[in-house]
Amino acid sequence: MPKNYLVAHSIDNQELNRCIDIIQDLNDKFRFQEWRREPEDISGWFLVLDSSPKTYPTAIEAIVAAKQTIAWFDTLND
Repeated sequence: MPKNYLVAHSIDNQELNRCIDIIQDLNDKFRFQEWRREPEDISGWFLVLDSSPKTYPTAIEAIVAAKQTIAWFDTLND
């Protein structure tokens, strides 16, 4: 089954246990997702937050919104 989105950007924190994905939908709108994983858990990544149904016209706007929403992401160096 084909995906109906593209991960345009994926940004990890320094500990590599949190991640922000900037998602581009088929309608060329963007949203963001926050993911986490625990090193001792082999299950992989778990979705913490999805900005849907809110979308943004550009990837930059989705990144800015993610920084305003997710405290750890706002502390990363650009």
